[in-house]
Amino acid sequence: MLIKLLLIEKNLPNAQQAVSLLEPLDHILICGVATSYEHSIELIEKKQPDIVLLELNMLEEQSMYISAGIKKQFPHIHIIIYTGYDYVPYFNQLIENGVSGMLYKTASAEELNVMLYNVLRGNTIIPLSLYRQIKLHRSEHLKHYWEIEMTPIEQSLLEMIDERYTNALIAKKIHVSESSVEKYLRKLYDKLGVRNKSQAIERMRQDRRLRPIGFAEKASPHALASPRTEVVEHEHL
Repeated sequence: MLIKLLLIEKNLPNAQQAVSLLEPLDHILICGVATSYEHSIELIEKKQPDIVLLELNMLEEQSMYISAGIKKQFPHIHIIIYTGYDYVPYFNQLIENGVSGMLYKTASAEELNVMLYNVLRGNTIIPLSLYRQIKLHRSEHLKHYWEIEMTPIEQSLLEMIDERYTNALIAKKIHVSESSVEKYLRKLYDKLGVRNKSQAIERMRQDRRLRPIGFAEKASPHALASPRTEVVEHEHL
């Protein structure tokens, strides 16, 4: 598979070094070298590369916006950052800008080649030291019910819903009025992304299939409110 690559590097000697590194790879076609943002846009429109190899100078503020500008105009094109600077402090911003990968200029031709192929297949490569710092942030509606942050009383409500308690029985159990129970339940339903008890029960049933082995329930029968349970004020829930 032939990979069309456009290099963006304003320093021509550095650009030539990168070209020399890539030229021996017969499956990579360097379709142009741009020396400015405006020049890169012109070449991308004309050459339609698969990947843009973007030299990033962290000392120049404009460098951080080039990738975002290119990705906005050409969302289908992959951008790989190619830099001699430590990109880790800028990692999150570069991800938001839409880059597909990041490499140091010390990378070998083989490492660059592997990155190019992986990016075209929907993957990327990052150092293990950086990988171990990554934490996945999932939208609330994608979380399983046991991942959702709940108050102690909401955890108890969840358990009672699962045991098919009526609102009247819940009210008696936690020593509040039925109208207060309804208020608590509405907030709980919002967190679960459901509208009623039946949907909440079904949500828990489906999520349990995916719960990791040994993962404890958020609430257990022993965690249910007892007569000694302190009633939490409405505004704190």
